[in-house]
This record gives sequence, C-alpha cells and structure tokens, in this order.
Amino acid sequence: MRKGKLFLFLSFAVLVGCNENIQVKKKERSVKVAKVESLDKTMNKLTLPATINERRRVDLAFRVGGPLINLNNIIGSYVEKGQIIAHIDNRDFIVGLSKAESNYKLAEAEYNRYKMLLSQESVSKSLFDKIEAQYILAKGNYEDAKNALEDTQLKAPFTGYIDMVYVENYEKVNPGQPIVSFLDLSTYKVNAWISVNDARSIDVNTSFSCVISDKDSTYHINAKLLELGSKSNFTKQSYPISTVIEAPKGVKLRAGMTAQLQVYKSNDNNSGLCVVPVTSVFSKGEKSCVWVLNNSKVTKRMVDLGQILSTDEIVVKKGLKESEVVITAGVNYLQEGEKVKIYKGFSSTNKGNQL
Repeated sequence: MRKGKLFLFLSFAVLVGCNENIQVKKKERSVKVAKVESLDKTMNKLTLPATINERRRVDLAFRVGGPLINLNNIIGSYVEKGQIIAHIDNRDFIVGLSKAESNYKLAEAEYNRYKMLLSQESVSKSLFDKIEAQYILAKGNYEDAKNALEDTQLKAPFTGYIDMVYVENYEKVNPGQPIVSFLDLSTYKVNAWISVNDARSIDVNTSFSCVISDKDSTYHINAKLLELGSKSNFTKQSYPISTVIEAPKGVKLRAGMTAQLQVYKSNDNNSGLCVVPVTSVFSKGEKSCVWVLNNSKVTKRMVDLGQILSTDEIVVKKGLKESEVVITAGVNYLQEGEKVKIYKGFSSTNKGNQL
C-alpha cells in the first residue's frame, strides 16, 4: 500500500517537473498590410490596357545545307547561350576542310619561296603577283572551309526557349531555311495605346509600372520606356507606347497576356508626400500613429496627416517613406515589438505578393 502511494507521489512530481519545463509558444498574430505609396504617383496615375509580348523572337537557320542528324525538337525547351540546338551531318565538311588546308599549305610554301626569289630578283614581279594571288585564294578557301564546318552546328545566340520547330530530324535543309523559332524571355515588351494629350506629358521624370493579375494575386513590376510612337492612330487618336519589364520570379508570363500599364506623371507639388489606407491610422493620446512592419516585427511610428482621399486613403505629410509596409487592420490590438505574420490570400495593396 505504501509502495502504491509512493509511486503515485513520484508520478505526480515528474508531471509537475515536466510542466515547468514546457514553454507555451505564443501564436503569432496574422495581419493585413499595405505598402506606403507616393502621393505623386497616386494623384497622377494613368492606367492603360496593355498586352505582353516577347521582346525578342528570331528564326534560326544554318548558313550551310545538309541532312539534320541531331535536332532539339521539343517546343518549350530551355536553351542557354552557345548550346547546340541542331546539327548537320559534317562528314563532307570535314573532308572539304582537309583538302582546303592542304591546298593552303602548298600555296603558302610556294608563296614564301617566290617571295625570296623576288627579293633576289630571280623572278619577275608579274609571276610573283600570280603566285601571291593563288596563295590569297587558297587562304580564303581554307578559312571558308573552317567556317562551314563550324556552321554545321546551330547554336543559341542568347539564352531562351524554343517556340516553334519548322523541320524534322534527318530532313535535308538548305542554307537560310528556318529551323526553329527562338524566344528571349528574360525581358518582355508591354504594349499599349496612350492618348495624344497624355503622351505630351511624358518626360524624363515619368515612371511606369506593369500590373498583372494572376488568380488571387496582383503583381506590380517596374517598367522602363522603350519607345513612344510619333504618329497617332487616326481611329484611336492615340500613340503606340512600349515599355520593357524583366521577367519576374515566380510568375509565368506568356505572350498575348493582358495587363495594365500604369503611367506615373511627375508633380513637384506632391513631392515627399505619401498615402496609406485610412484603416492603418490609430490615435495614441493626441498623436496619430501607424504600425510599421520590419523583419516580422511591428514598430509604432508617429505621423503628420493631411486630407482623406476618395480612395479611402489618407495623406501622410511626415513620418513615412514610400515602399515601407504598414499594418491595415487590427491596429488597436498590437503591441510595440510584437512579432506578426502576414495574412495570405487577400489585398490588392499587397503588390506583387512579395510582402
């Protein structure tokens, strides 16, 4: 009986000791966020419907002809610069190079011999000129044969993807005949039309952004002006405009996709001012504050506010910088230095789903 009581006491002591060592991990609060935007961009933003196209597309062909013996005919294949895409049977070209090399060496030896004889005035200048011409011809034929052998390999001129294949393996192809269509997908063109009046306002201070929607996510990608047409379309009364974007990581772009091209026109009066969602602002005493997110922790920041906009955003005169991240919901329940995690699957203000 005493042993049973002793066993129960020891078991209870062990459980108490274990509970003392267990640390309850505090669950991180999920928060909604938004990037701080420039008022200049918000007030002077022009949105244009646009399409995405590959920036560079070329048809690759051999400089020489012959039967194909090796062809990468898989559409969509990724090929690095310098990698072989197709190969022509090179046996005849090897033989041709060997003959050209032999003729070149003989002509070179003959040329050197007659050059020495000419210096000794043992041969006429006209005969030497004839030998020299034969040497130059043989040298040119040798270089051509080397190039022809090298040209039996069709190499990628840049890193890209095979878009179309025009021939079959083992087919005899001619010089200049298109073999594959090759795409450079490291950058894309974003094409749109801009009105005559809006086109006049574009200058060196104008910035651009491409907006792409993919399922529940919206991506904002910085764009650079590539060209602005100088001739308007009569029916549209607008100019063609093209910008270029780099391929974003984690986003699959395809030629022909629809997008939006946002044009941000400069306005010095709004320089330095920012906007945030109204819901991100809370009061602490007589001060207006926001929670700034950095390295998964929140920090309280006092701000000077301006007017409320029709977009449910408020102007921040002082205290924030463009591209900082603020909390937009549940701001009254957070504490200084609290660790949080971003709530996924919402918010068009979470640009690019990169937060």
